[in-house]
Amino acid sequence: METPHTSTRSCSKYLRPVALLCWPCFLVLSGCATLGLTKKDDEYDLAKRTIESYEDAEGNYVRPEGIRADKQRGSDLPKFLQKIPGIGPRPKNDEKARSLYSEAIQLFDEAKSLEGDERVAKFHSAGKKFDEAGKHWVSSYLEQDAYMMAGESYFFAEEYPRAEDRFVKLLKEYPRTRYQDRVDKRRMEIGDYWLQFPDRFYNVNFTDRRKPWNDTAKHGERVLEKMRLDSPTGRLADDVTMRLANNAFKNEKWAEAVELYKDLITTYPDSAHQFESHLLGIKSALQSYRGSEYGQEPLEQAEKFLKQIKQFPEEARREKEQIDSLYTELINRKAERLYSQATYRYNKGEARSARIKCNELLKDYDNTVFADPARELLAKMEELPDEPTQPLAYMEKWFPSNDKTAGLVKPPPSHALDSHKLDEVSRTASQELLKTPSTTGSLGPR
Repeated sequence: METPHTSTRSCSKYLRPVALLCWPCFLVLSGCATLGLTKKDDEYDLAKRTIESYEDAEGNYVRPEGIRADKQRGSDLPKFLQKIPGIGPRPKNDEKARSLYSEAIQLFDEAKSLEGDERVAKFHSAGKKFDEAGKHWVSSYLEQDAYMMAGESYFFAEEYPRAEDRFVKLLKEYPRTRYQDRVDKRRMEIGDYWLQFPDRFYNVNFTDRRKPWNDTAKHGERVLEKMRLDSPTGRLADDVTMRLANNAFKNEKWAEAVELYKDLITTYPDSAHQFESHLLGIKSALQSYRGSEYGQEPLEQAEKFLKQIKQFPEEARREKEQIDSLYTELINRKAERLYSQATYRYNKGEARSARIKCNELLKDYDNTVFADPARELLAKMEELPDEPTQPLAYMEKWFPSNDKTAGLVKPPPSHALDSHKLDEVSRTASQELLKTPSTTGSLGPR
C-alpha cells in the first residue's frame, strides 16, 4: 500500500532533474547577481554617487558644490527661515545664470582684440557680468567658473584688488578647484607688482585702481604669504617662498630672511633656488649677528649653510671669491667672540678661564686678526693665579654662607685690561675683518 511518505519520496525523485534544468534559466533571468556579475550601474555607481553626496527629495544623489552647500546641508535652521532672503540660500535660476555667463564670455572675447581704454572698459564690463551670473546659481560649477573668469577680467582691466578678491573667494568656496595653478600664477603676479611700492599705512590711495587703498607693499606680502598657506605643494610654492625671502633681505629684515631661506631649503629640496637660498642665507645670518654680547645662533646657522653649500660644486666654484669672503668673516666673528669672552674673564680675575679661551682661539682661529691680541693677553697672565684672591677670606670661617653662587669680584686694578685698549683692538679687528684671507679654504677645515 502506498503511503503519503512514499508518494512524496517518489515525486521528489522526478522533481530533482527538473530543478537542475531550471536553475540556469533562473540565473540568467536574475542577471547573474548571485554569481557576483552585477551590472556596472548598480553597486559601484551607487557607491560612487554617494561619496560626498546627499539624497534629495526625488531620490537622486546630488554632490554639493562648494563650502556653502556643505554648511547648508548640515544646517539646523528651519526650512521656513531658509526661504527668507538674506538668511537662506539664494533662489537658483540656472537658465538666467547660463545666459549671463554666455554674454560675459562674449564680452571677454571682444575685449581681447581691443586696445587702450576700450579694452579696459570691456574687460570691466565682462567682470561685472561674470559676478552677476554667479549670483544666480550659487554653489555650482558655473559659479566656480564665474569666479575664475571674473578674476581674469578684472586682472586684464588692471583692477588688481578686485581680481585678488575674486581669486580669494574662489579658493575659499572651492578649495579643490581645478583652477589652482592658474590662480597661483595670477596672485603671484599681483603680489610681485605690489611689492614694488613701499607705501606706508598713512599713504591713502583714491585714484589708482591697480593698487589697494593703502599700504601697498604689505598687501603684496600678505598675498604671497596667503599663497603659501593655500597652496603649500603647488607649482609656484618654492618661487613664492623665495620671493618673500628676497623681499625680507632687501628690506634688511635679516632674521626673517634666514627663516624663509631655511624653510625653502628644508621644504623644497628639489627647488631650483637651492644654491641661491644657501648663499643668501649665509649673508642674512651674518648680518643678523649682533655682536659678541648676544647669542651665537646666527653664526651657527651661517656655518651650517656653508657646510651644506658643498653639495653644489659647480655653483660654488663659480662664486668661490664671494664664498671665501663670507667664510673669512664667519671665522673672524667666531674668533672675536672667543676674544671677548677671554677679556671678560681676565677682567674678573679668572685667569684660568681666560687662558682656556685664548688657547681655544689660537688653536682654531690662529689665522685671524684676533690671534695676536690673544697672545698678548696670555703673556700678561703668566704670573697671575688661576683664581682671584678672595678678600677677607678668614671671615668665611666666622660667618659661613649657604649661598652656592659666589659674588662678583672686582678686578684688581694692577692687571685689568684698559678699556680704551680693548676698544682699539675691536676697531682694528673690524677694519681688517674682510682683508684677512682665509688659510683653510672657503668651506672650512676638511
